[in-house]
Amino acid sequence: MMNKDCFIAEDLLPLYNEGLLQAETAEWLESHLRTCPNCRELALLSKEPVQTDPITSTVDHEKMMSKINLKLSIYQIIFVGLSFFFAIKTSLLNDSFGFILSYAILGVVTYLFYRSFLIVIAIAFLPIFIWSIIHSISEFTSTEITQGQLWLGIPGAALLAGIHLIFAMIGCLIGLLILKLKERG
Repeated sequence: MMNKDCFIAEDLLPLYNEGLLQAETAEWLESHLRTCPNCRELALLSKEPVQTDPITSTVDHEKMMSKINLKLSIYQIIFVGLSFFFAIKTSLLNDSFGFILSYAILGVVTYLFYRSFLIVIAIAFLPIFIWSIIHSISEFTSTEITQGQLWLGIPGAALLAGIHLIFAMIGCLIGLLILKLKERG
């Protein structure tokens, strides 16, 4: 028959087995265990280590990580494609001065997404540079531009891409400041 002492002893058994009881409490519990067969049996059971079966995961971590990487890669390709399209549509080559705001936004968004200055530089500089060179080559093939004038298109393309890059880097710095402010809380 369990009395109030048995309930107290039952609560104290885990602490007793770990050796965390005060000396007086441990002595009381030991004397109770000598007189109570139910609690003594419970004490013997609680000393035996619990057998735990190893848990095996049903998830294939490599497959899961490859799916995650595939999705991230798809999102990155879409983002880069949209960035290139956005860069070309709002450039000076289309007689658009909206590139100032759009390239600053492009710099912010790209930096916040990738957190890399190099990617911002690549996305802001390369599309305009390549498109400007292609534009110069198409002008060369369709008109009477000399080869010397064609070579002048390369520094011009670099200058044009550099102008766009300046505004993208301003946006990139704004993105960096946003991250720093977010870190401070």
